Amino acid sequence: MLRHLLWIPGAIMVIAVLFDLLVTCIQSGEGRLSRAVQRPLYGLLGAAARLTGRRTLLAWSAPLLITGTLTAWIMLAWVGWTLVFWSQPGALTGADTGQNTTLIATFYFVGYTLSTLGLGEIIAPQPFWRILTDIAAINGFFVLTFAITFIVPMAQIRADRRELALHLYRAGPGAQALILQAYTDHDRGLLSLTTDLHHLLNRLDAAHLNSPYVHRFHDRDHRDALDLNLPALGEALLILQGALQGEPTPGLRRALACVDSLTRTFERAQPHLTLPPPPPPDLTLLRAAGLPLVNDEAFHAFLRPHAALRRRLHAMTAAGQWRWAQVADPDGA
Repeated sequence: MLRHLLWIPGAIMVIAVLFDLLVTCIQSGEGRLSRAVQRPLYGLLGAAARLTGRRTLLAWSAPLLITGTLTAWIMLAWVGWTLVFWSQPGALTGADTGQNTTLIATFYFVGYTLSTLGLGEIIAPQPFWRILTDIAAINGFFVLTFAITFIVPMAQIRADRRELALHLYRAGPGAQALILQAYTDHDRGLLSLTTDLHHLLNRLDAAHLNSPYVHRFHDRDHRDALDLNLPALGEALLILQGALQGEPTPGLRRALACVDSLTRTFERAQPHLTLPPPPPPDLTLLRAAGLPLVNDEAFHAFLRPHAALRRRLHAMTAAGQWRWAQVADPDGA
């Protein structure tokens, strides 16, 4: 009797996969199924990196999470349709023998139906199950198509993340080095940290709003690690806004808004990671270089309303298993 009810959990699995595909690949956000797969895998990888002391293991986060998500989608759809066809004895029979299929044979049939191979070794003798076979094949095509639309943008987003990270590293590295080099060596001065980065920051912000789980991807080297270099940019922009005397740098507020938005999508992807704001930066180096700065008391008062942003920047750094000193003062870290 229970066998006849197996179509219910099977249908639920199939619908859950379809809904998760739509949310993850089209809607802005992350499907619950994808989140349920990715968070444990990401947690295990992070724990392995901490236990072994090899943060380079985190560089495997992108292939691991992408493969895990795709596997979950395919296997749940496969098992779901298997339960649907297996729930009714006689729904499938051998093309040559005419005998009812076993559970393993049903699983095999669903596999080649979802992959649209259509081998024909097993058939559905009744019209209803023939139509359902067609629907399963269309569902398989749908899953495979959306799997491709899931993978391809990830490659582009990773390239954009590395592009910004490398740009910031070569302009720094570190928050105060970004300011000093822009102020003294760049032909556009401080505009190189604000208006020159608008296009790339906006593109990355939009990509992360659509796919917040990208914040779980990490890179091997500090030069192309966005979770290290973006906090450095955020800290540099806060110093420019709160410590630099004179007229505000054009484009500063827009650049800082993009960084703030990126940290908020990071918080959505990793809500469990909460840290206090880092200590206020020591501006001695900038003062020694001759930059006109306000006194420490005024700057610290400015930072207090921005504690939430700095807390998220601190958490982003920790997620990549970097130290805040590498953001504030890489030469002395």
